Amino acid sequence: MSQPEIEKRAGYGLPVVLAVGLHVVILVLTLVSWPESEPDQSSTTIVNATLVSTETTTNQPQQAKASKARDAAEEADERQSAKEEASREAERAAEQQKSAAREKAAQLKAEQAKAAEQEKAAQAKAAEQLKAEQKAAAEAADKAKADAARRAEEAKAIALERKKAEAEKQAKADALKKAEAEKAAKAKAEAEKAAKEKAEAEKAAKEKAAEEARKKAEAEKAAKAKAEAEKAAKAKAQAEKEKAAKAAAEKAAKEKAAKEKAAEEARKKAAAEAARQKALAEKAAQASAGSLDSLIDSESDAISGAKQAAQAANGFESLLKKYVGQNWNRPSGTVPGMTVTLRVSLLPTGELVSAAVSKSSGNAAFDRSAIQAIQKAAPFTEMQDLPASAKSQFRNFNLYFNPEDLGR
Repeated sequence: MSQPEIEKRAGYGLPVVLAVGLHVVILVLTLVSWPESEPDQSSTTIVNATLVSTETTTNQPQQAKASKARDAAEEADERQSAKEEASREAERAAEQQKSAAREKAAQLKAEQAKAAEQEKAAQAKAAEQLKAEQKAAAEAADKAKADAARRAEEAKAIALERKKAEAEKQAKADALKKAEAEKAAKAKAEAEKAAKEKAEAEKAAKEKAAEEARKKAEAEKAAKAKAEAEKAAKAKAQAEKEKAAKAAAEKAAKEKAAKEKAAEEARKKAAAEAARQKALAEKAAQASAGSLDSLIDSESDAISGAKQAAQAANGFESLLKKYVGQNWNRPSGTVPGMTVTLRVSLLPTGELVSAAVSKSSGNAAFDRSAIQAIQKAAPFTEMQDLPASAKSQFRNFNLYFNPEDLGR
């Protein structure tokens, strides 16, 4: 409360108290009964009173109004104080928000810097990866270029050989044509009459037709022999496939039975396996001792035509498998029952043109080992001794490679 308000309240309080006290005294005096005495008619009533204050009860509304004004002033002061306090709170809140905003901005800046560093690292890593991929692509391109050059050389050699064969064929045809021309010219010179010349011409035409018919019959016979040989080869391949499937099934049954047999059965199986290995080794030694040429010579009197070509082809295929088996190295991870079919292309000289996987075993290392084995075993010069019909079968053919057939 302010000092003027205190002084104003103290100035009104004392007169009010005195006025109230005066009225109380007057009321008491009025109610008290005094002893009656003889009135003195000649005397005059005298009232002694002391003026305490000029204020009466009529000043009380003014005092109440002043009190309300003071209360209103106090409430105004309190509201002003509350307003100032709220303003200070707002300023503190604003300052805190500014501080939080600065901290958030600093944190965002740090996160952006970190993200920039990560992005820079990612870009560097991507650049390195791209560089490695470009290097790998360049190496692959170089390898493809080398393979293309090698294949071009091989194709060139094949084309040269084909061209040479065609040239020889054309030379023979030219020689035959020249001989026939000379014969016709001599007959024409010796002919004295047109009828005789016409007869000679008709005779020559008939002989040519007969020769063409003979050649056609021989070609049909050769085609038929080739078809029979191919049929025999397919039958053999099917039989070998069925044999391999049967062997695989029997082996699976034996392995299952072996788990249930006693130690004596295991010993017998080991002995039988050793005997089989020995027999296969002896068979391979016998096969390596003799050549395909001697095999064909020894059986040439007993076979003829398509049968001879089929047997020669079978013998060459067996010899080829033996050579591939001798040059094969078992890769790690090879399990029993693995087989791979290779598509092989040979020149008539027995040189290897190409070898690729036709039906994979499912193991890339095993497939590569089979290709490397046939590459090491080439060239197969025994192919030069094959009959023409048998030789054509091995220009492009499928080789079924099964290490278990080799006794490994």
